[in-house]
Amino acid sequence: MNPKAYRLPTHALPRRYDIDIDARLGREEFGGKVAIQLDINEACEAIELHARELEITDARLTLDGKELKGKVEPNKESEMVAIEFEETIPVGQATLNLTFEGKIATGLEGLYLAQDGPEKCLCTQCEETDARAIFPCFDEPTFKAQFAWKVTTAPDATVLANGPLVSTTDGDDGKSKTWEFAASRPMSSYLVALVIGDVSGTPEEVVNGTPIRVWSMTGKEQMGQFAHDYTKRLLPWFEDYFGVPYHFDKYDQAAVPGFAAGAMENSGLVLFRQQYLLMNPQTASWQAEKVIAHVVAHEFAHMWFGNLVTMKWWDDLWLNESFAEWVSYKAVNALNPDYKLWNDFQAGKNSALVSDALESTHPIYSHVETAAEIAELFDNITYEKGCAVMRMLENFLGEEAFRSGLRTYMKEFSESNAAGADLWRHLQKAAGQPVTDIMESWVNQEGYPVLKLSLDGAILNVSQQRFFSSPTASGERGQLWHMPLVVRYEDDKGVHQTRSLLAERDGTVKLEVAGSIKWCYANSDEIGFYRQNPDASILKGVLANLDKLTPLEQMGLLSDQWALVRNGTNKITGVLDVLAAISMIDEYSVLRSVVGRLHGIEELLESAGDEDALRKFRSHVKDVFQAKLDRLGYEPKEEETQNNAQSRAALIDAMVTLAQDESAIKKATEWADKEAEDSHSVDGNLAGTFVSAAAQFGDKDRFEKYVKTYEDRREAGVSPQETNRYLNSLPNFRKPELVKKVFKLLDDKVLPQESRGPILSTMLGHTHSQEEAWDYLKKNWVPLRSLGDMWTNFLVEATGDLPASKRADIVEFYDKTLNGLAEKSYARALEILDQQEEFKTRTKDDLISWFKSQ
Repeated sequence: MNPKAYRLPTHALPRRYDIDIDARLGREEFGGKVAIQLDINEACEAIELHARELEITDARLTLDGKELKGKVEPNKESEMVAIEFEETIPVGQATLNLTFEGKIATGLEGLYLAQDGPEKCLCTQCEETDARAIFPCFDEPTFKAQFAWKVTTAPDATVLANGPLVSTTDGDDGKSKTWEFAASRPMSSYLVALVIGDVSGTPEEVVNGTPIRVWSMTGKEQMGQFAHDYTKRLLPWFEDYFGVPYHFDKYDQAAVPGFAAGAMENSGLVLFRQQYLLMNPQTASWQAEKVIAHVVAHEFAHMWFGNLVTMKWWDDLWLNESFAEWVSYKAVNALNPDYKLWNDFQAGKNSALVSDALESTHPIYSHVETAAEIAELFDNITYEKGCAVMRMLENFLGEEAFRSGLRTYMKEFSESNAAGADLWRHLQKAAGQPVTDIMESWVNQEGYPVLKLSLDGAILNVSQQRFFSSPTASGERGQLWHMPLVVRYEDDKGVHQTRSLLAERDGTVKLEVAGSIKWCYANSDEIGFYRQNPDASILKGVLANLDKLTPLEQMGLLSDQWALVRNGTNKITGVLDVLAAISMIDEYSVLRSVVGRLHGIEELLESAGDEDALRKFRSHVKDVFQAKLDRLGYEPKEEETQNNAQSRAALIDAMVTLAQDESAIKKATEWADKEAEDSHSVDGNLAGTFVSAAAQFGDKDRFEKYVKTYEDRREAGVSPQETNRYLNSLPNFRKPELVKKVFKLLDDKVLPQESRGPILSTMLGHTHSQEEAWDYLKKNWVPLRSLGDMWTNFLVEATGDLPASKRADIVEFYDKTLNGLAEKSYARALEILDQQEEFKTRTKDDLISWFKSQ
């Protein structure tokens, strides 16, 4: 048995932690004491709890007015300590007092130094199992308790914790200040949080009895106002939706200058990467605004789903994340339907469809035992597939039945722990539908079906089979799904919709038809998590009536048709014709999807090495998009629609980076230079596009200018969007000497630690930089591991984008270094690499001929 899989016994249960620590910026160590109030429900001679890289210097147990001195027996492999006593501890209540010392982490887990240029603070990241690196604790989700903090630090630092501030006391020597906080409501240890540093907040407001503030590094407070105001709108919406008031005593959200995840839902104190909480409305894009609204809503939803009601064990992590992802889209869509946020979700859903079509995928519910296995669940199966399945279920059951079942679930398990089966039971009772059967078919088995469709008069014939992205995968594994089907179609009297549940391999859906069927789409608004394989007649009808499909359906059609080429069902020439037809649509989310697909085709053509076909491709892109861009122009117009504003960005991207039109490149470069001089002079929706596009054709002078602009803006404390558009553009420079400069910046720690993972994974995916990125990853494996297990998984999977010639090297390196880490990511990387090579070989000739014939 893996020692890291060891679970704590339950004869001692924590009720409350009183944690008293001394931690200061500039010091490598911290120290403290913790008093843990325990319920002893079974007589014992030792108490086991978690501790990692902590030295416990004293251990004492008080009970019935008596004090017992404990012997500390650490077990490094299982990240535990046993506190042994010379006499039996009887059933009853006791307090365990521990004195400990630890080190400030150099990575982004536990209690660590968060730093970005001049900005520094100490903060925490405890999910999944890193609270044990801050203080000895029962570090499993079911051990819920109250946490009360007392923090001593430098006198000029501000401290935030889960509970409300009670008092501050200046040290007698004038060199310290102690911050004391009220105990939190009962919660799991992975939700513990601290921030220590020069932080300031928006003015406190009380909404429905809850004080709310958004915190940032001092000087950036105003950048948190949008998130603050959006939180004010979300709180009453969530309270009404769940039928349960916000449970914790305050709601603080803090942007810190170094964070591994996007954000973390600690009870009462949520921590964020700066770009997901802060913005300057005058220079940020509409997309950045929407991202902040969505991330804020996702983390806020966790206060109910995850924090108030918590999973029993980490294999139900998806319950936390899938639900929070789904309800955050729902909440923002309700508050801002103009955002069209479900259209944005299509990209994430498609990413999950791609991952889940691999043989190396995993079910949404996956049994896990160790921290490394838990970390692998933070992927697009847990988030995006889980979100899509929740949406599909709510759509099938109906909004009212779904919410009714959810409310009774929340009431039964408030301040407790639950599993997926508990939620299905409540939803099934509320809706009167076989929810358990439906959800077990989607949650407990990996993959998803493709529906083969044909029409026989008014009868839609449907056959389901698991979809794989490889032509050589085993397509028949006896899997079946309970399929909530919602079919849209048009006859002589208009557009109709019909619902049914397909639980067998083959079935039929009777369509009520007046006259003839003009078109039929078997995944209304792309809410179902499956693909369609329509016969030629159905596809012809859909393509002839593209304007009758919703934008989500138009994007879904393109995605499904491309997937059928990837797995060898169809030829690539067919999907190119579909792509050409959909390219005529003027809706921005569809246009963005089309341009994204064209970027993939460009990579295939560059790999094929046929310069004539590549020139024809660039000419084709120009033919398709030139007139559209001419109509919109390079500058926003007064009172224009968001559709035009967002379409303009996609069109400029296409004309500059794909068509490589000289006039477009010149204009983009000019606008990029204007942005560098004054970020307010360029529309926020276009600034990132211009800066990124100019980098692709940039020389050494532009590279150095970008680095200086990034550093100057970081030093000046301008908004993260204005700063990061230069940071994020660095991987786009293509000259070999400039690629090397990016890695030198990472080595010299000019770029923030939190950016190392995203930049490296991006460069692993770019043809011009991937071999150097692979060499860098190998040479810097040890420091990259300090980013944590989550980023280790992402980087390992990103190596699947490498050329097939690197396969043996990948296997040799990872077989030596992973040692049980990132097992799923490693398997996916190899499968992706093999499939990509097969796909390139199979489609090369047809792809070249199609473009040469244009």
